[in-house]
Amino acid sequence: MLPLRVRALARREIDEAFDWYAQRSPSAAMGFLDALDDALLRIGRAPDQHLVVRGLLRRVLLDAYPYAVYYKTYPHVISVVGVIHGHRHPRVWHRRG
Repeated sequence: MLPLRVRALARREIDEAFDWYAQRSPSAAMGFLDALDDALLRIGRAPDQHLVVRGLLRRVLLDAYPYAVYYKTYPHVISVVGVIHGHRHPRVWHRRG
């Protein structure tokens, strides 16, 4: 299994989403983190089995939350480049491809 590296921008997006949910419901915020952890595990176990959205950029949807994890696989690392809400304009993730 390749190591996962979560880039700074993706960390900020995770923090923003967590804060948004935490303001409304602490249990929803924890559920978001659980769904994110599950998605990251799925990526780590089988990085090449998920949807290619552009070039090397792939996507995994979070269960029960309107977010997707965008990542790229390299020979020695998986780079998480974004955790983006599904209603954001496609330009947001296209720029990361």
